Amino acid sequence: MSDTIRHHPMTRRQFMRVAASATAVSAIGPGRRASAQTRPRRTGGTFISAKTTEAPSLDPILEQALSQHRVSPLFYNRVVEWGADGKLEPALAESWTTSADGKTWTFKLRRGVKFHNGREFVADDVKYSYERILDPKVGSGGRGYLSAIDQIEVPDKYTVRLHTKEPSASLLAGMAGGWSAIVPREEIEKRGDLRRAAVGTGPFIFQEWVPQSHLKGRKNPDYWDKGKPYVDAVELKVIPDEANIVAQLRTGNVHHALLEDNKNYFLVKDDKRLATLRSPRLGFDMVNVNHGRKPFQDVRVRQALSLAVDRQEVLQAAASGLGTVTGPLTPAMKPWALPVETYKEWYTPNPERAKKLLADAGFPNGFKTTLKVIPTFPTMVAGAQVIAAQLKKIGVDAQIIQEEYGVWIKAIIKPSFDFDLTMNITNGDADPDSLLYRRFHSVEKQWNNDGDPEIDALLDQGKLTVDPAKRKEAYDRVQRLMVEKAIQIWTFSPDLIDITQNYVHYEQHFTTNYYGFRTVWLER
Repeated sequence: MSDTIRHHPMTRRQFMRVAASATAVSAIGPGRRASAQTRPRRTGGTFISAKTTEAPSLDPILEQALSQHRVSPLFYNRVVEWGADGKLEPALAESWTTSADGKTWTFKLRRGVKFHNGREFVADDVKYSYERILDPKVGSGGRGYLSAIDQIEVPDKYTVRLHTKEPSASLLAGMAGGWSAIVPREEIEKRGDLRRAAVGTGPFIFQEWVPQSHLKGRKNPDYWDKGKPYVDAVELKVIPDEANIVAQLRTGNVHHALLEDNKNYFLVKDDKRLATLRSPRLGFDMVNVNHGRKPFQDVRVRQALSLAVDRQEVLQAAASGLGTVTGPLTPAMKPWALPVETYKEWYTPNPERAKKLLADAGFPNGFKTTLKVIPTFPTMVAGAQVIAAQLKKIGVDAQIIQEEYGVWIKAIIKPSFDFDLTMNITNGDADPDSLLYRRFHSVEKQWNNDGDPEIDALLDQGKLTVDPAKRKEAYDRVQRLMVEKAIQIWTFSPDLIDITQNYVHYEQHFTTNYYGFRTVWLER
């Protein structure tokens, strides 16, 4: 340990206290089988899961789709990862220290880890992966996760040193985030990207991907987390009709499905052949508002839209009431999330006030606009119909436009921003900086095509402040401000509902963002 780099327990402790408490309640919902951890584990077998949609590509750094983020941990690792108890744990790093000023982080990496192509994982791979994510020309949506990093050093083969301009309370959370997978340079250079294959250090080795059919992986016999995974192989089937997935569960043809349409929970909850697991999500549904198009630059117009929406009605229609109304941070993100009652002024439907705001903005008779949805996302479709009807009551005629998943993603993200309003779903994040900065800070502005100086200042404060109380104060203020300025319309956080055969022992990843296939096992 050098003179300038030493263990700094206060910074780490402060961070871990915040990180752990922030996520501890994103845990087990009703329906989980208590016996899952009490029986001796069996190994072997092929675990089959079904889903309605899949991502257009598999690249962990370039692909925006939630469907890719869910499968990424099957094939990739991060330097640090979220553990089952909601704490950040060593993964590709065995340990780390921070300097006294909190601006230098030194990670000691695990030795003997191999990529699936047979080459040893070393410190240069972390440097390469992070620099690729941070390069604006690459266009990774995860750039904001790592934006605190100013410089990356590789003192030796198994050590990485990250220098930040200021102390960062969210750096570790960003490194554990969905975009921060470590990839081998030579595979990118050979293939151009990893859209069509997966080559990481994860528990499963990529075997085959047939789009709109299936994705297969086999057990990594050299996986560094000894003993895992427990099954020999995984297969993810794509079955666009969720009613068909429910039928496949009932006949035992698939082991697991994560419901997209929560109303299907009522079809299976009493079936003794199946087990259900309901979890509060970090993620949520919302309406993105394009501030780059008229008339949405006008805060009065956005506030009018917000006042027109009855969020409870949207939750009931879109997710059968299985979930909670949410603000910018979901209730699962305790202690960060403010109670939804905080937003009473803007969350209580008030068509008359909404009409007055529209009139003041120059639209006494309302206006026409469009509202995009992905047809294979049932909460989007059902939510859009309700919201369009609610907007109609204040004179806003929102034409619903359905777009295929891949087309929709290209249209709505930076730099396209080809939408007026769009339904959207996010997997959320465990840390407020990871969730909010890359989406709303002016430097990133990935969702709304806009930035706001007041919001920027609070997001900067939240990113740089390591004192938990002061950090919470910044995020309390920014949540209120985001809702008041209606920078987008938050609606609800649906429960995450996994269905498995009753002989499957499955644990949903605590963040609810990733499939928990690393530890799944089959009792028979």
